[in-house]
Amino acid sequence: MFDRNYASFYGGAIDHESGDSVYRNTTLKNNTSGNDGGGIDLDGGTAQFINSKILNNTTTGASGGGIWSRASVTLIKTEVSGNVVGSSSGKGGGIFQEAGGTLVLRDSSVNRNSANGSGTSQAGGIYNQGGSVTLDHSEVNNNASTTASGGVWTNPQFTTVNRSEIRHNIPTNCDGSPVIVTGCVG
Repeated sequence: MFDRNYASFYGGAIDHESGDSVYRNTTLKNNTSGNDGGGIDLDGGTAQFINSKILNNTTTGASGGGIWSRASVTLIKTEVSGNVVGSSSGKGGGIFQEAGGTLVLRDSSVNRNSANGSGTSQAGGIYNQGGSVTLDHSEVNNNASTTASGGVWTNPQFTTVNRSEIRHNIPTNCDGSPVIVTGCVG
């Protein structure tokens, strides 16, 4: 368990620069960073989180309350919940995916995260800036942000398969994103 850690800059609990890592049955909660990745900052390599929980992490910086990534990341049966990005232009309360990275969620959830800064904060759930994202039997629900979209913001299209859903986010699920994820309503 990674609990109540603090980083002045990146990755409140984990700052992963390169190499390959697998985290099984791991909980990261109540961690804080002063810049990106309240819980985790993934700059390169690959990381898998299996049967894990990324909960209630916070960044006062610009992006990624739970996870900030430009790596190859796979979440399997993993919950990303209650994370917050708090800067006035914060992006990705749950997950921020940078160009060049890949993100796969399989049987996972991104729920109840927020981008709640006082300015133009977007995407309480997932903010994808040029990366590749696949949702497989996964959900992005009940996230919130200051401005639209509340659930997902993306500039390339997501791949959504096997009954994945994006719903009950505020102020919108996907409206306000330059690309509306296939199957996302409102």
